[in-house]
Amino acid sequence: MSDCYTFQRTIQKRGSLSGPGIHTGEFCRVTFSPLSSGEGLQFFRDGRRVSLTPSADSKHCTSLGQNGTEIKTVEHCLAALGGLGIDNLKVEVEGPEFPALDGSAIGFVECLKGLGFKDFSSRKEACRIEEPLFCHEPGRAIVIYPSEHFRISYILDYEHPLLRGQKVDFTLTPEVFEKEIAPSRTFCTQAESQSLRQNGLGIGATHENTLVISKNGPVGNHFRFTDECARHKVLDILGDLSLLGFSVIGHVVGIRSGHSLNRKLGEAIQKVKDSHGKS
Repeated sequence: MSDCYTFQRTIQKRGSLSGPGIHTGEFCRVTFSPLSSGEGLQFFRDGRRVSLTPSADSKHCTSLGQNGTEIKTVEHCLAALGGLGIDNLKVEVEGPEFPALDGSAIGFVECLKGLGFKDFSSRKEACRIEEPLFCHEPGRAIVIYPSEHFRISYILDYEHPLLRGQKVDFTLTPEVFEKEIAPSRTFCTQAESQSLRQNGLGIGATHENTLVISKNGPVGNHFRFTDECARHKVLDILGDLSLLGFSVIGHVVGIRSGHSLNRKLGEAIQKVKDSHGKS
């Protein structure tokens, strides 16, 4: 396992990114600031601290917060933090959601790398999976098995000629994340795009930050990988599990799963971690 997945890490200096949000279309800015060892991830919106509890009713993205103070579309940034091993960071958001950037996590990766890393001698908390944990919904499932490393596999199989039978498997390291996972972009079919707009979502989506997939391929764009959509599902899993605040040692397998199942798996892993602490 990479040292930054074993020992705590922050950044060396403050920095920010900005741009329109994918769902609201509103201008958003995110500012990253270093924190000391043991301070964890701290999110703020417009100066108010935001709970790291994900909203249960967020279907098309991951949202944080309760009682009116909420930040939407946090998963790509969280994936960058998890992939780079950053677990102590102040994240201040101006606006209702994170900037969409190009629809992937690579912009967050490049920003954070540019701010430099500071590694601590303190170990991260970790949860080693010793028995399989299984979560499912009709037609989809996610499971985590014991493993010596943090590994994520995904099977994507949609009712679409270009989204059938995609299978990916990655053992996570910062290098693998940056090269193979972070550049993968959010996607939807043309039918889903129309439905999202009708429901007031995807207002800031463009062909530059979202792969809108027709029967012939992405509209006005092209795939970065032949299995880019399955890779993006791995990115989402990593981002959602990064909210746990500790390293996970196990093999996650997603089968047509999405954010709601990712959250359920995170809750199951948290229960295992809590039970280990009581034993």
